[in-house]
Amino acid sequence: MFFSFIVPLIYFIFANGFFVMISKQTFGKCMPITMMITAFTYFFSQFLCHTFKVGLIINLLYAIIFIIVLITLKLKNQNQELDNIKKRFLSKGFYAFIVIFIIIYIFDFNRTFSYWDEYSHWGEMIKEMLRIDRFYSEPKSTLLFHKDYPPIMQIFEMFYATLSGGYKEAYFQRAMHLFSMTLFIPAICENNQKFSKIKISLKSIFMIIIIFLAFLLFDQHGIINTIYQDYVMVIIVAYLLLVIITEKNTLSKFSVFSLTIGLSFLLLTKQMGLALYCMVIFMLIADLLLKYKFKFYNIFQKKNLVLLIIIIVPLIFLKGWDMYVETLNIEKQFKLSDIKIMELKSIIDGTAGESYQQEAAHNYIHALKTTGMMTTKISFTYFQCVLLSILLLYFVWLYGKGVFTKKQIILLGITLVIGSIGYAFTMLILYVFNFGSYEGPILASFNRYMPSYILLLLSTIIMLYIYADNKKDKPIKYGLLLIIILLLIENPYLLYKCKPIIKESNQERVYINIIKKNTPENAKIFVLSQNQKIDLNDNTLQIKYYINPRLTNLDYSMWNIEEASTVQEYFEKNIQNYMLDFDYFYILNFGNINIEDCQFLFDDYSNVKNNQLYKIINNEGKIKLKFVQ
Repeated sequence: MFFSFIVPLIYFIFANGFFVMISKQTFGKCMPITMMITAFTYFFSQFLCHTFKVGLIINLLYAIIFIIVLITLKLKNQNQELDNIKKRFLSKGFYAFIVIFIIIYIFDFNRTFSYWDEYSHWGEMIKEMLRIDRFYSEPKSTLLFHKDYPPIMQIFEMFYATLSGGYKEAYFQRAMHLFSMTLFIPAICENNQKFSKIKISLKSIFMIIIIFLAFLLFDQHGIINTIYQDYVMVIIVAYLLLVIITEKNTLSKFSVFSLTIGLSFLLLTKQMGLALYCMVIFMLIADLLLKYKFKFYNIFQKKNLVLLIIIIVPLIFLKGWDMYVETLNIEKQFKLSDIKIMELKSIIDGTAGESYQQEAAHNYIHALKTTGMMTTKISFTYFQCVLLSILLLYFVWLYGKGVFTKKQIILLGITLVIGSIGYAFTMLILYVFNFGSYEGPILASFNRYMPSYILLLLSTIIMLYIYADNKKDKPIKYGLLLIIILLLIENPYLLYKCKPIIKESNQERVYINIIKKNTPENAKIFVLSQNQKIDLNDNTLQIKYYINPRLTNLDYSMWNIEEASTVQEYFEKNIQNYMLDFDYFYILNFGNINIEDCQFLFDDYSNVKNNQLYKIINNEGKIKLKFVQ
């Protein structure tokens, strides 16, 4: 426990010190960049050396070099240079980071996975990279879903887990939350060096609670305690918008580097990052026009060349990943070739396209008009939340007069409104053309995808409010008042679900240990889970996750015996040929099947019961099951 706390904390402090030293920026401004760079170091290590181990060595060198430089300066009595580094290193962001690290360590102490997608791919991606020391997209990976997904956040989670001592679900959760909250540090404290250590610590505690409670207001899908990447993606966008608005010199070396690496990280976080990338670039160009009166007709002007770097480098990263995926012949979930924009209007009118596409378009437009985005009793629809956010942005400007200019806030408001329309239109396209005949009409994960953009607005507003609040040096009591207000309107059940988990739960159940003990790693396990109601804790995807790299069945985990006159007839027509491809048969739950009706499968069926493992014997095309344990 101590190792998983102290090693990541010490590493990020000293690794960040290296970037403080070479950038001559304060600790808090560098920390988001440091975390991104550690992930990109792993990313390049895999591409260039086909291993993450080189990346681990280079990452460790960042911290080691900083320590060596400090010792050298001390021995050579170069006190002036040493004092300059210490001043930037021990800035208010240093104390804010330690406070945030401790809070998140406690909050995610023994937290485990709780949602389908964590078992099917998000968690499996990290687990596979740890196992094979390659990207999860490689053929040797046993990942079954979304091998085309960009990998950067999973890489950061893997690196954090390595620092913490290896594989554990709580480490992945902790990495996700730490990265997200670190993006708020520049707003929390680095623009006001008058704060005392106690005040900045209290301010950090209040701010992280406010951010958490504000996110809960829109977390309809309940993913704040998961490693789903929707929320970290929108916080990255808010961070980039903050850099654009608050940096006096948007084209300084550090700002350009921050924007370039931040946008690259965004594009490699999730596919939807491309739409949000366009919004950030729009805001950047508009802000530059406002600040510098750009002359875009002269493409070789120095400022234009710098802008091209910010725009093009992230796209190169994205294209590089896409080319890598294409070389592996991996089928992509979202294909641009499937999107036929010119047909969209006719599909909405019901005069073109497939019937499921028309239904998806109709349901989506209706949901935008009627579905609330909030977890409270009083809720607002998507565009009502957008309008409310713009109103809050106006109040933040009033509060922060003298900190932000009126033109900046108007420009930001226009960008966010255009972004909300673009985001909604992008999701319409995806539901109609890319989600398919089942997920499209039912608007799969609508209550996760749409509130995500509202949380982008909220993250931006919170960052600007905190930044303005620090500039004005307002008393901490205002933060406490806001916490009380948020607590009063929160859903108590959501607050209860988010409590820290002090006692470790044993997710790897007895049946998983039976399989791992009695089967080789390359085995294929057919799991029967004949439940009338699907239980997250009793499904083949979760079992597959824990017995990795063994494979499990995706089909026929439940037998629809009503389709035939006997169990044997149904089995021989539907399951037998499919099951011959497997090595073992595990009975998780026989459910409503009469075991006597299955005697044709067993040599001795008198002792057959749940939680038993059998070897599958191919007897001239007929299956026989031999008891193992």
